[in-house]
Parts: sequence; C-alpha cells; structure tokens
Amino acid sequence: LAISSTIFADVKIKIRQKMSGQETENTTYIKGKRQRTDVMNGQMITITQCDLRRDLQLLPTAKSYTVSPFDDGNSTNQTVSATQTKSVVSTKGGTLYITTTNKDTGERKQMFGYTARHIIQTIEMESSPDSCNPTKSKMIIDAWVIDETFGFQCDRTQDYQNYQRPQAGGCRDKVLPKTIGTAKSGYPLYQKMTFFDENGKESHSMIQEVTELSKATLDASLFEIPGDYREVKDFSSITN
Repeated sequence: LAISSTIFADVKIKIRQKMSGQETENTTYIKGKRQRTDVMNGQMITITQCDLRRDLQLLPTAKSYTVSPFDDGNSTNQTVSATQTKSVVSTKGGTLYITTTNKDTGERKQMFGYTARHIIQTIEMESSPDSCNPTKSKMIIDAWVIDETFGFQCDRTQDYQNYQRPQAGGCRDKVLPKTIGTAKSGYPLYQKMTFFDENGKESHSMIQEVTELSKATLDASLFEIPGDYREVKDFSSITN
C-alpha cells in the first residue's frame, strides 16, 4: 500500500486492542482534518473535528453526544456549547507538568508496505501541590511507527486538559508540557502502553496493533453529528 505524502486518500484502519485478558477491535476512519473511531463495533464513537478544534463522543444506543472543545487549560473562562446559555467561570488551580521523552532505538522493519521505526516514548505527569487534580504517574509506549499522518495532523495539546477534567466549581490546572529527545513520532502500527502508579509500580498495560490498513472513499457525514442526536453534558445524565 502506497499513499502519497502530498495527496492523501481517505483511509480506513482496523485496530485490535488487548488489555486485562480482553480483546476488542476498533475501526478508525480519516478524512482530511477529521478522524472517527468506532469503538467495540460502534457501541461508542469518537470524532475529532480538528478544523473546529473539538472532540465529540457519540453514544448510538441513546442517540446522544458530548462536545469537548480543545483547551490547554490557560483560559479563564470555560467554553460552552451552543445549546448552553449560561457562562461558567473557571477557577484557576495549580500546574500540571507533563514531560515526554522520545527515543529511537534504530531498529527498522517493513509493515503494510511502509518502513516502520521502533521508538520508545516515556510520558511523566506530576502536578503541583495546589493542583485541582493531584496526580503523579508515568506511561511508557513501546511502538513501531511510520512516517505517515494520512493527511490528519492535529494539535493534541488539549489531550492533557481532557485528562484533567474540571472539578466542582470549574477548577482548572495550567498545563506545562515539555519534550526531551529529537526522535520523531509517527503513526503507530503497533504499540504497547505500560502504566505506572505514583509509587512507580506497574499498574496495567495495553497493546494496540493495526490489523488492516486500506484506502477507501469515505462519506463526509461519517464525521458529523447525526441530525437526530441530542447534546448532553455527560453520559451519566442519561437514564434508560
């Protein structure tokens, strides 16, 4: 499979995930500045609309969705959705320090027609004492990646803020990311993520690997909110 580095086709990728003895398969679709992932055969759907700087989560069984605007935690006011009329003021908390260390092992191999690079990425998170969400953790990602984005390049700084959900009263921490090492990341065809608790003890691990990668023309509606869905603050508010 060959995809031009300047002219991108729509892409469909199937990914197998293994964790705690359980195995699931997700399907990711990429079209321009948008990405959609169907989790567990579509029981949950996540859509990143990079052009609108927001993430969506869709729950098909309840025909409901949530909206998470991209935010690095430096804003003093919380962005609200179009269906909300009341402004919510955020209280400034402490600081969340995130250090990412990238290392290229130098190993290479062929995967799906691409030359994959073996990289190891360590992500350490530690908050200041006055943080809204006190945390100290580490994750190591052992991955085989390719120099391909399939046309989807998106600033993911907001991932750090989404990890730190606002507490009661709208408290938010400032996020200060730092990167060490010049090894390039890329699209992971295989990755093992190992998580460690605040004491440095391994808590659990997860493996994700691509089982299918193909070009396909995708309908733009796949990356939009269906017209019969309703917005909710979170899915816990849904009662069946």
